[in-house]
Amino acid sequence: MSNPCVVIEVSDHDQWAPFRGCRRIPDERRPTVLHPSREVAEQEAVRLARAHPERMFAVLEAAIVAANVTVPAYVTLGGQMYGEQRLPRLMQVGEGPDDIPF
Repeated sequence: MSNPCVVIEVSDHDQWAPFRGCRRIPDERRPTVLHPSREVAEQEAVRLARAHPERMFAVLEAAIVAANVTVPAYVTLGGQMYGEQRLPRLMQVGEGPDDIPF
């Protein structure tokens, strides 16, 4: 099973406005559909390329998410954990007790 994907039109990506060392995706180019799999997204990219032969479409697959997880805040000299804190963590899509909801 593959991860969810989006398709984005990237023909003129080098002309997108700079933003914090990156490029800002123009509003009219931002994805509006989350495809359930890479295969479905690839089919959509091919359909779009066929309908718009002068344009180029990229398939972006979700691989990593950032989420806060609860971890022990303190450990006693005896090895007992107490207190909790929430810290951000990078996780593979599908990793962890709470599966990503897509």
